Amino acid sequence: MIHLWGLKDGLIMKKLTLLKIQLLAFIFSFLCASTPAYADLSTCTRLVVTGNAEYPPILWRDPNHPGKLIGVAVELLELSLMGTGIKVDARNRGVWARAQKEAKYGEIDMLAGAFITEQRQKYMDYIFPPFTNVPSVVWVVKGKEFEFNKWDDLGHKRGGTLLNNSFGQDFDQYAAKNLDIVSSATAERSFSMLIAERFDYVLYELYQGLTILEVSGLKDSVGYLKTPISVEGLYFTFSKKSGCNTQALRKYLGGRVKQLSDSKTFERLFDKYMQVWLESQK
Repeated sequence: MIHLWGLKDGLIMKKLTLLKIQLLAFIFSFLCASTPAYADLSTCTRLVVTGNAEYPPILWRDPNHPGKLIGVAVELLELSLMGTGIKVDARNRGVWARAQKEAKYGEIDMLAGAFITEQRQKYMDYIFPPFTNVPSVVWVVKGKEFEFNKWDDLGHKRGGTLLNNSFGQDFDQYAAKNLDIVSSATAERSFSMLIAERFDYVLYELYQGLTILEVSGLKDSVGYLKTPISVEGLYFTFSKKSGCNTQALRKYLGGRVKQLSDSKTFERLFDKYMQVWLESQK
């Protein structure tokens, strides 16, 4: 009997050991599935970010820290990464065209704000959903407004915009085939040429155009036509060549951006940085 019970005890211990192993394996797999993938994010400790440095209040050059960028997009990204240990290094890399080039060649990790185009999708991965939607409009000298209800109404007119700016894939393709639009290195340059009657109109985002005109003293001379040419989502994007560009981080950021958007964080930050921008221009 003693030998039989010993045999039974051995079998019971083996079963208990197997159950422990199975239980530990289950707990481990559950934790991996249910916990935010911080372990997967730990390979990246810093994101070098840039963007359109002439895009207030979403993004612009920090007057107190040369070489840096501030604005809605920077703080929104910082809030999205809170708790991950990943730091945001927002750098001014010059004009918008150069910022996109650096993303293409992997010289930076991320752009803090870009519309979707087929060309950009070749070298960048987009974080979905967008962190805001931006209307782009037709700017004209006051007193020289014209009827605008459809893109064809811009035909036979001279237009201007920012170099390498996009207003959505559909409009970009239409404009390339049908419209006469000249690009300038800065938005201020485009508006100056509009005032000088070198252009009949300028295409630029509504909110950023208003801020630029406010501080440049041109708000009494330039207005916009009510019908937008497009309303496009503005996204965070990763360079495909960035070492921080992982599926785990893209998924995590997408979830956080949605949470912050649902809680109207962008709108609150927009008001905050609009005031910061206006104060910095005094």
